[in-house]
Amino acid sequence: MIKVKSKKAFSMITAIFVIVIMATVTSLVMNVTGKTVKATTMQYKKEQAQLLARSYTELAILYVIHKDRTTGCIETISDHFGASGNDGYAINMNISYIGNSSLLNSCNNNIDTTGAIGTTATWNNTGGFNDTISLVIDTYITYKDFDDPQTRDITFHRRTLQKL
Repeated sequence: MIKVKSKKAFSMITAIFVIVIMATVTSLVMNVTGKTVKATTMQYKKEQAQLLARSYTELAILYVIHKDRTTGCIETISDHFGASGNDGYAINMNISYIGNSSLLNSCNNNIDTTGAIGTTATWNNTGGFNDTISLVIDTYITYKDFDDPQTRDITFHRRTLQKL
């Protein structure tokens, strides 16, 4: 016959064993949940940066189309999207022009066929750049990674070539 003291001790050991197993499973579930939330947040922020880059590039094209180039050209655009402070997205755009210098008038940020900044590109007597203006738009979207202990910035870059 089993003594009563042995039954109580066996029940106590079984209860402790079940509690340890449940705590281990709970900690594993919490760990996986935390990693999933972090990955989802980073994916959301990256996709938001991509969408902002696309929409701000289109906005820059609209600004350039409607700008009177006889008084100067738009060369940079800066903005902030979202909450002010550390949260949100910083947008910086650099616009370079490719084309005939007579069409660009007073634009300073021009590109020649070798890629040197400061001169205009032309294909003499062949149509080419003499008949059109093209834009090179570099869009930089910068945002913070709050899970990084040093809170470094993450920058998404989009380069677009647009013929006007």
